[in-house]
Amino acid sequence: MTCSEFLSAMQSRGAKIYAPAHTNQILLLNGALQQRRYAMLPPAINELYKMVGAINLDMGYIFGPNEVMRDKTYPIPSILKVNDDIATLGKTVGKTIFGRNDLFWFAFDAFGTFYMLDNLTLTPLRRYDDAYRAITDCLISGKI
Repeated sequence: MTCSEFLSAMQSRGAKIYAPAHTNQILLLNGALQQRRYAMLPPAINELYKMVGAINLDMGYIFGPNEVMRDKTYPIPSILKVNDDIATLGKTVGKTIFGRNDLFWFAFDAFGTFYMLDNLTLTPLRRYDDAYRAITDCLISGKI
């Protein structure tokens, strides 16, 4: 599945797509993640951020490089803000949280492996080798 096919499938399900990030913002984000010793963005997330800044499907969120303001509701935080808030928890060492829904957190590690994490304990529940499958599960689970 390509990024365009993924976005088309999510939009057909009603996902709200926000403005894409500039290349410089993605580079700055990668530098900030590396400086904080979080996992840097894998190629699939880099490609996604060039096309969208964040994605929201009901209660499923993919965090973007920047905070996204929404109509009269709370904003979608940036990926860096989320990880700064959660970094003190031991189970997230070596991972970067990139998405969330009501039931699970979603993260990736430095090797480009994606994970579904328990909402309370942040222990890995599922491992993904396909980035778009992980992102799809994050968003679709938020719609249930």
